[in-house]
Amino acid sequence: MKLVSNVFNRLSSLVDIKVVVLLLLALHLLAIGFPSKSQVFDEAFYVPAARDILNGVGSNPEHPFLGKVWVALGIILFGDNWFGWRIIPISFSMLSLIVFYFISKRFLSEKLSVYATALLGFEVMFFVHGSLALLEVPSIFFAFLSFWFYLERKGRRILQIPAYYWLSALTMGLAFLSKETAAFYVIAIIFLYITSRIRYTSYRELMPKLYKGFLLLLVLAGIYLVPVTIYDQIYQPSSRTEVLISETEIQLTNEQGQVTSTTTITNTTTRKKLIDNAVEHLLFTVSYASGLTITNESEVDSGNYAWNWILPIPSYPPAPYYVESAEVRHTTRASDEIVGVSTETRHPIAWYGTGTLPIWWSIWIIVPFTIYNILRKQGKEVNYFLLIWIAGTYLPMLYTSGVIGRIVYPFYFIQTVPALALGVPYLVSSLVKDRTIRNIILITFMLLVLAFFIAYFPVRVNEF
Repeated sequence: MKLVSNVFNRLSSLVDIKVVVLLLLALHLLAIGFPSKSQVFDEAFYVPAARDILNGVGSNPEHPFLGKVWVALGIILFGDNWFGWRIIPISFSMLSLIVFYFISKRFLSEKLSVYATALLGFEVMFFVHGSLALLEVPSIFFAFLSFWFYLERKGRRILQIPAYYWLSALTMGLAFLSKETAAFYVIAIIFLYITSRIRYTSYRELMPKLYKGFLLLLVLAGIYLVPVTIYDQIYQPSSRTEVLISETEIQLTNEQGQVTSTTTITNTTTRKKLIDNAVEHLLFTVSYASGLTITNESEVDSGNYAWNWILPIPSYPPAPYYVESAEVRHTTRASDEIVGVSTETRHPIAWYGTGTLPIWWSIWIIVPFTIYNILRKQGKEVNYFLLIWIAGTYLPMLYTSGVIGRIVYPFYFIQTVPALALGVPYLVSSLVKDRTIRNIILITFMLLVLAFFIAYFPVRVNEF
């Protein structure tokens, strides 16, 4: 046991945040060229939408425009190809890990912060979505930055509010502008602000602090409302297309005035309902999302129910984002004679949307542990931070899935995963005081995470 602990200590002294980030960057760059001529998963929507932005055409209005601007930026800088589509999201993935590391350092030691960052970086869903031209990871980066500014509470005061709080509101607005699901991060940071004020201030002091919080919310709202309104005025996206059909009857008569024939002319007119401002755009986004409801349970994958994401027994298969198949023929010969022929199907490129289950399942321990600490009034800031982060991003999924009956997808859990990656080393270091046993647990957990990562790495070198 001491040997394992010593190995962990030596590795942790050699592996710092730069090593983790550079290793993951290399793995991202290895993966993104496969496939080189096809789009993966929702890239089929966002790459054309990025092209439309460059061509001055409004499209894909169900999501805010900024998330697609990042893809468009990659196309401008590196061309309309696989590298141009994916390099900017990869950059956001790397930046997210760096900011997450600084968030972790507020609650954990240097070594455990690197460990938490590695857990997040090697989490399959986070890695996959951070490798493709998708919207989640750029939004998550700005949300991380917002959390970090909020936790730092530094800077000169403006209207009696620390400058970092204003920056937190600004970056959370950019997160929402990149993808609307950042609304759940907005919920989390609002509750963080409120709970910290209730815990440390009297009622008389509470109202002015809530007023300051309202000012920050106005800034956050403005970051969405103003740019989206400008976008709507310039690009004129449409919420729906109406087809109007009118019929005109023409009668032909003879010299005596008698009707000899009747002709009906049908006119079809297409009219678009344009979105004029950010309020209309937001209402359309909500309406669009609300329309994705479960109408026939037999046609819906069990992964579309949020409670199945964390069940100890997997109840749904990984989602195939993009899978290439190749038939390999094996011929068995004996004395120059063919004695057998078999065919094997290989998948040299396979992008799957799946979670790293050891991390996802840790929610069953992290949540009770943080609640227990808070109820005992021994809860440090990290307990409130983790619990509110998890509740703010996952409880809405349970509600929309179970009560509203809306379709939710397992990759929505990507917003909750970082809290679990932070919670695992915090939990282990809090419960296990013996350094040797603690190191063994951390090593074992990391090996499980790496096993999932290797199993679902999108490029299968041995199958080429």
